[in-house]
Amino acid sequence: MALWFAPETYTEEERAILSRYFTNLDGPVFALVNLPEVVKGALFARYSRTAKPLRRLFLDEFAEQVEDAGAAAAVGVARAERLYDRVFFEYGDDSVAQLGGVHLACEQASQLLTKAIEWGRLAAYLEQSTRYMRYDDRPAGRWRV
Repeated sequence: MALWFAPETYTEEERAILSRYFTNLDGPVFALVNLPEVVKGALFARYSRTAKPLRRLFLDEFAEQVEDAGAAAAVGVARAERLYDRVFFEYGDDSVAQLGGVHLACEQASQLLTKAIEWGRLAAYLEQSTRYMRYDDRPAGRWRV
């Protein structure tokens, strides 16, 4: 049985930006590379509170600070630091502190698969909150599983 997912489409310019920071642009499983830890953590913290796919969120809210391919260390740092300040100090949510390390995204996973992945507790996990998911939406014409 083939894996089905709703693919995200990107312009050539977006693909050029994303290819520097994401290991896969066409599938639902990918890793983040060449980004500061503070940016990766903030990106996932923001991801848990939006219905957007992670790569689209990066393009929409973090990538504007990309000046050139060699400036990876500065990508999104100012935004990330503001987000951490708000989450830590205004909301008192310290769960995002766990988000340093390897960042691997598995998008469009079913609730059953999500629980199976998390069951072993071998890592820290952050899910997109279901309160931000539209269950009446049909990505690519199909119901979410």
